[in-house]
Amino acid sequence: MSHRRFTAVLAAAGMAFASVWATPAAQAAPEVASYIVVLESGTDSPTQAARAASLRFGGRVGFVYEHALQGFSMTMSPQAAAALARTPGVASVQPDREVSIDAQQTPTGVERIFADDNPQIGLDGTGKQVDVDVAVIDTGVDFEHPDLNVVGGVTCSLVGNGPRWRRSAACETGGDDNQGHGTHVAGTIGALDNGQGVVGVAPGARIWAVKVLDENGSGSESMVVAGIDWVAANADRIEVANMSLGGSGYSLSEEVAIQGAVDAGVAFAVAAGNDNDNANNYSPASFDNVLTVSALADFDGAAGGNGSSTCRSDVDETLADFSNWGDAVDIAAPGVCIRSTVPIEDGSYATYSGTSMASPHVAGALALLASVNNPANAADVSNLYNAVVAAGNLDWIDDSGDGIKERLLDVSDSSLFAPVFSGGGGDPTDTTPPTVAITSPSDDDTFTEGATIVFAGTASDNIDGDLGSSLDWQSDRDGNIGTGVSISTTTLSVGTHVITASAADAAGNSGSASATITVTSDPGGTELTLSAMPDKVKGNKYADLSWNPTLTVDVWRNGSRIDSSISGGTYRDGPLGKGGGSATYQVCEAGDVVTCSSEVTVSW
Repeated sequence: MSHRRFTAVLAAAGMAFASVWATPAAQAAPEVASYIVVLESGTDSPTQAARAASLRFGGRVGFVYEHALQGFSMTMSPQAAAALARTPGVASVQPDREVSIDAQQTPTGVERIFADDNPQIGLDGTGKQVDVDVAVIDTGVDFEHPDLNVVGGVTCSLVGNGPRWRRSAACETGGDDNQGHGTHVAGTIGALDNGQGVVGVAPGARIWAVKVLDENGSGSESMVVAGIDWVAANADRIEVANMSLGGSGYSLSEEVAIQGAVDAGVAFAVAAGNDNDNANNYSPASFDNVLTVSALADFDGAAGGNGSSTCRSDVDETLADFSNWGDAVDIAAPGVCIRSTVPIEDGSYATYSGTSMASPHVAGALALLASVNNPANAADVSNLYNAVVAAGNLDWIDDSGDGIKERLLDVSDSSLFAPVFSGGGGDPTDTTPPTVAITSPSDDDTFTEGATIVFAGTASDNIDGDLGSSLDWQSDRDGNIGTGVSISTTTLSVGTHVITASAADAAGNSGSASATITVTSDPGGTELTLSAMPDKVKGNKYADLSWNPTLTVDVWRNGSRIDSSISGGTYRDGPLGKGGGSATYQVCEAGDVVTCSSEVTVSW
C-alpha cells in the first residue's frame, strides 16, 4: 500500500476520533509507553505518517526516522499500539526498550593487535591523523579532551512539548559526554599519536559524538535508532560507526536502521555483550550486518598467555569471563583492563573492561581500511568486514565451550592496513628523512651547573613541508629534555651530555642531529676539579686521582660509584691490568650526585 493511502486512512479516522476525544471523560487516563514504529519500505514522508498516527491514536510523536529507515517513535497506550500495528503501511510496532552500555568496570589492547608493529600505522608520537570519520554511538565524547580529534556531534533526546503530532524528540547539535564510557571508546578508536596519554588504533581519526545514552549509561532504543538514523544521513562523511551498547532480545528497528546505514556505506562494529551468554540473544550483537566483537582477556599486550592479571581476575589469552559468545560473534579483540581516555574532569585516562572496550579496537581497524577505500554501499562494507576478519589470527585460547573459535583482531599486515593520513601524510612512497639541524648550543660548549641552556634547531620535511615545532630533545645522560624548536632548561646534571634533536614525518621517517656539551659544578664558588694520571707498579696499571683536599668525595668510574666518602684529596684505583685500556673518572661530593667534577679519562 502506498504511503498516500496510509496517511489518508489515519487522517480520516483521526478527525472522527478527535470529536470523541474532545468530550471530557471521568475515566482514568490509560497507561502509556513508548513504542518504535517501522513503516513499510517506500513510505514517502515518515513525518506525515507520524502526524496522522498521532491524530488517530492520540499518541505523542518522539523521533521521526527518515534516513536509515522510515518510521517514528510514539508514546501511546498498549491498545493504541496494537491497533496501529494492524494499520496498512506499518511493518512493525515494538516496545521501546531500555539499552545500556556494555562496560563492566572501571592500552595493552593496541599492542595485542600488533598496531605498534605495523610501520604503515607508525605509532611514533608525531601527531599524524588517519583521514577517516568515525561515529561513536554512545554516551557522547568529551569535546575538550586534548588526546582526541572530536569534530562534531549530536544529542538525541526529548526536545520539548507541543501538539502530540509534532515530534517531541530529535538529534540536535551537542554530544558532550557526562558519563565517560563514550570518551573511553573514542580513545581506543582514535586517540592522537601525540606523545601523550594513550594512542588509538586509528590515531587522530575524526570522531563524531552521537549521544544516545545518559549520565547513567542508559537510554531508550528509540534514541539509539535516532542516532543510527543521524549517522545514515551523514554517510557522505562518516565511514565507520561503533556501538558499544545493547539490550536483550531481537530489535527489528535497530537491524533495519543499521542496514539502512550500511547500504549508505557505513561499517559497524558492535559489542557482543557482557553476560557470558549466547550473543544471538542480544541486539545489535545478533545482526548479520555488523561485526560483532567478543572480548579477549589480555594483561601484557603480548601473545603467549604469560600475563598476570591486573585490574581484574581472569586468565591471560582466554575469552574474558564476562564476554558473550556464539555463532553471532565475528571476531575477538582485547577487552580487559584497557586504558583509554575519559572526560578531563574524571582524570583524563582510566582503565575499563568489557566487550565495550573490545568493539572499538575493531572499529579502529575498519577505520584504517576505510581511510583508503571509502565504502559507498553495502558491498563495500562487506568487503571491509571480510578483510578485517581474514587478517585475524587464532593465537589465543577460546574457552567459551561454544565450539566456535573466532579470529583475534590483527592489524600487523602493512600491505593491508596502510592508512591514508590527513594532509597527505603517511605516503608509503616517502622514504626521505626530515632534515634536522641544531643552532644552539654549539658542539663542545661548556655551562656552569644551573645556567640557562637554550636548545634551538630546525626541522623540515622535503616531501610534506616544514615540520614546525616537532623537534624532540634528549640527553644521553638525563633523558628527555622537551619538545619544540626553541626551549630552555636549567636542570641538566653535571657531566658530559650528548644532546640529540630528532623529528619524524607523517610517513614515519626520522632524522636527527647531535651536539656534545659539558655542565660543570661550582660548589660555593670553588669548582670541584679532578686530576688523574696513570701509574705503573710492578707491571700493573693504576689510576692516581687528586682533587681539593678539603672535600670528602665519592669516586666514580665509567658511570658507577666505586668508593665512598674518601678524604685527603687523593685516591689510587687499581690494579687495572698490564696495559691497553682506559677508564673515565669523576668525583662528587660525598652523598651528592649533583656537585661533581668534570669527567677525566685515563688511558694505559
